[in-house]
Amino acid sequence: MGYRFSRQAFLAFFSPYFLLYGRDPDLPTSIRRESSEVVNLDDLNMWVRVCSQRAELFQRVMPAAFENLAIAQHRDTLRYATIRGGGYRPSIRRFHVGDYVYLQQTARTTLDVTAGRTILRVREVLPSGVLLLEGRDGVVWKDHVRNCAPCHLPNVDGTMDPSLAIVRAGLRCMLCGSAGQAARMLVCDRCSRGWHMLCLTPPIYVIPAGRWVCPRCTS
Repeated sequence: MGYRFSRQAFLAFFSPYFLLYGRDPDLPTSIRRESSEVVNLDDLNMWVRVCSQRAELFQRVMPAAFENLAIAQHRDTLRYATIRGGGYRPSIRRFHVGDYVYLQQTARTTLDVTAGRTILRVREVLPSGVLLLEGRDGVVWKDHVRNCAPCHLPNVDGTMDPSLAIVRAGLRCMLCGSAGQAARMLVCDRCSRGWHMLCLTPPIYVIPAGRWVCPRCTS
């Protein structure tokens, strides 16, 4: 770590860690201050002095780091046992109109996060616990409160732009059941269900301008 974390003169003042990962290592302020010196490997005396300083530094801080790592590992072990045992129940949050939320996604492993990247705004809270959510594209759909996680980002842009509306991946046509031909699929502005233009009766050959409501919502 003393070698990889050191900014080196012959590497254009970058550290090997930065060249490998494209970012500086996350270090406490005191350690970052002591390891911020630019090292010249061609200067033998400097390299010996730096290695000695780093050895003393790691000898002092590594026991505490490994103790913190053991505590975190024990906490993760208990959490994993609780989740796999079926006794874990996520707390239900209360959302209000205007709140921003993430939609929960299925995690492939227990190490993956369940909050997706899409940020939506709460348009309406139904008594059943279902939220009416809307994105910047103006598309509205429903999801239960247990599938939503709060978003606390302070710089979310709430501007609505209907031109951003696209058919989300995997959306199936209500008539034929196929998820293909997304470019020829209309999404209802009321229920957010998908309808192929050619599956409708009568079929639609030109994408309608403005809002579109499906036959089911119309009836």
